[in-house]
Amino acid sequence: MMKMNAGAWIGIIGGVIGLIAGVGAVVATGGPSGIYIGLGMLVVFGGMFYLFYRLFFKPMINTSRLQKTGISGTARILEVRDTGITINNSPQVKLIVEIKNSFGQRYQATMRVLVSRINPGAYQPGMEIPVKIDPKNEQNVVLDYSGAQQRGAGVAAHPNEAAMKAALEQVQKENEAILVSGRAAKAIITKNTFLGVNVNGNNPYVELELQVLPENSPAFSGKAKGVIAEASIPKYQPGCTVFVKYDLYDNSKVVVDHS
Repeated sequence: MMKMNAGAWIGIIGGVIGLIAGVGAVVATGGPSGIYIGLGMLVVFGGMFYLFYRLFFKPMINTSRLQKTGISGTARILEVRDTGITINNSPQVKLIVEIKNSFGQRYQATMRVLVSRINPGAYQPGMEIPVKIDPKNEQNVVLDYSGAQQRGAGVAAHPNEAAMKAALEQVQKENEAILVSGRAAKAIITKNTFLGVNVNGNNPYVELELQVLPENSPAFSGKAKGVIAEASIPKYQPGCTVFVKYDLYDNSKVVVDHS
């Protein structure tokens, strides 16, 4: 999260003072035409400053405020869109999310977040993320960074640790059995759904929906669950090709062998 520290405020105030001083100097020394030149400078540079404020500083101020005053909640990502904006080499994306408020009502909202270049798959449809909601405007939603840090700590951050651990162990046993006796094939990932937990750091537990393409056999749809290494997340996005093994007697049982 980008923060509005003292240096940023000093820069803003210094820029405003510099603009006013520059306009004043032009008006004072430019004669009759200096007034028009000064007004032009004020419009151009003032407009640039306002645009910069709306795009960068206002969201930062809003996020910082809601970290302290916002209501904690959980949102499910419905859609991820690129905004075309990059800050410090990190792309900004627009998330369309579904939120359940304190009255049990569900509604949609939008929020903008920065995505790290080393973790481009950090936000995917189906994921649940912690948020802070403005108590005066439920459409004003930002990522809860304290909650995100807890979510990234591993399985222990999950509300039902014992059940999740047991589920992971069961999936691992089933996957190992299919890897030993299953038939190999290529597959195309059609959907990647985050299952709400990271394991041993930031390695997500996901469910992949696949179009499996066996040799000399008809293609079929299948699903595979497992933990993906953080560094390999870009290789397991929709449209990517992976190598899988599937149960000869039940092709609904599929496991990813490697990317």
